[in-house]
Amino acid sequence: MTKAINTLHDNYDIQESWIRRQIDSLKYDSFIDLKGAQSEIEDLGIAAFATPHDVNTFRKRYLSELGIKRLSSLLRTNKKRYIRRQVTQRLDIDLSKQAYIALEILVRKKRMTKIQLIEQLILEEKEKLDIFCDSVTND
Repeated sequence: MTKAINTLHDNYDIQESWIRRQIDSLKYDSFIDLKGAQSEIEDLGIAAFATPHDVNTFRKRYLSELGIKRLSSLLRTNKKRYIRRQVTQRLDIDLSKQAYIALEILVRKKRMTKIQLIEQLILEEKEKLDIFCDSVTND
């Protein structure tokens, strides 16, 4: 349960959004009292989640143990995705069949993932280009 407790001290906007989606989807098992949670949000309006303290109070009052686990899991996943986005970029490409077959063969022979192979090829080409450019400018 320590993971759940630690992850719940950040990203209150994400928590609010998740809670609202759970209520809108009528996820009864995420709540101790779904009807009570709905009516509190309706009564308080935007003030229901005005501060982190309000989110904490609401969470403690209305989320079930399963709801806490689900929310905690979502927050951990969100954190991992955020960190990954800081150090990587997504690349969505279409390859010709010939290039795709060649990629599959290279991956098997080199025992690498496609990502590892593509990154290696790009970085090697970049290094060659840097060496070439340095040699041209130094002459």
